[in-house]
Amino acid sequence: MAKALGQRRLGTVLEAVILEMLDDARQAYPRIQDPEDSEGLHDFRVALRRLRSTIKEFGDQPGFAIDKALLRQLTALARATNDARDGEVMLAWLDSVAESTGAPERGAIGWWRERLAAQVEQEYASIDASVAGFPLLDTRLREAAGKAALKDKGKDKDSKKKDKNKDKKKGSNKAGKEPRFGDASAQVLARLGEGWLEELAAVKGREEEETLHRPRITGKRLRYLLRPWREQGEVFAELEEELKTFQDAFGDLHDDLVRGDVLTTAALLHTEEETLDRLEAALEQASPRATAPRHLRGFMLLHAHHEAQTEQNLKRVQALCRKPRLERLEARINEAVTLMKAPQ
Repeated sequence: MAKALGQRRLGTVLEAVILEMLDDARQAYPRIQDPEDSEGLHDFRVALRRLRSTIKEFGDQPGFAIDKALLRQLTALARATNDARDGEVMLAWLDSVAESTGAPERGAIGWWRERLAAQVEQEYASIDASVAGFPLLDTRLREAAGKAALKDKGKDKDSKKKDKNKDKKKGSNKAGKEPRFGDASAQVLARLGEGWLEELAAVKGREEEETLHRPRITGKRLRYLLRPWREQGEVFAELEEELKTFQDAFGDLHDDLVRGDVLTTAALLHTEEETLDRLEAALEQASPRATAPRHLRGFMLLHAHHEAQTEQNLKRVQALCRKPRLERLEARINEAVTLMKAPQ
């Protein structure tokens, strides 16, 4: 009979988890350049983030180690896809807004979308060179995970031999010292959970955007950690669903905050472009007239729409961070930590 998840050796479980994530990335990899597949790059990025987070969270545990050079390559590969994905998200927002706005906004959206789509196309072209190294990195990570698991199994056998010798000498039944997946996961969950709750409690307003950024990242790390535990009981399934609620809210707000800067940049670019065109045209006119840039009103209305959406999502985040909810969340995290460590 197979051991319960929490009782299995760390390296053995992590090998299976890493191979699963590499399989996900491998399946998404050819979809990146498919113009009909809008989610290919997203799925590839998610697989890489999960993989990177798992390696980092358990990297200091005995019995498991992945070469830091491979981790750096993985990080660089994920970052190389940032701009293209950000552009895709921006295009999706423009399309969604265009359905419910008036002519001035649609004019600004059309002007902006034409330039943004060209920029995203260029970003995708540059991705080719960056992600071309993924197949080799995939192979090396699979080999590294396999070696870590074999090393772990070897240590497990050595521990059992040592325990038998100790039993003969001391008459004891001490268990081996190598970490089990449940104990290691509980340690990481307790550490991340404590830090996350502190980050959530620090959320106030938009004055310090970093306080709105940190919980989003830590929340993702917690979800990645819980993924292998989804089928291990209602507590884990419910906690992961709770984490998804927080992640969705913080993710939407993060997109809003990033979009604010991009929106301002686009409006300034439009104004500059229009101004230069009119200065050039004025040289040919006997009585040049000064008028506002064509889409300035549209950008102003887009900005107002964006601000209203940002405030709405900020209130949504603030409601999640109220003390009673955080106290319930803390209790659920503590329950999950206990279950991870419990004999199964």
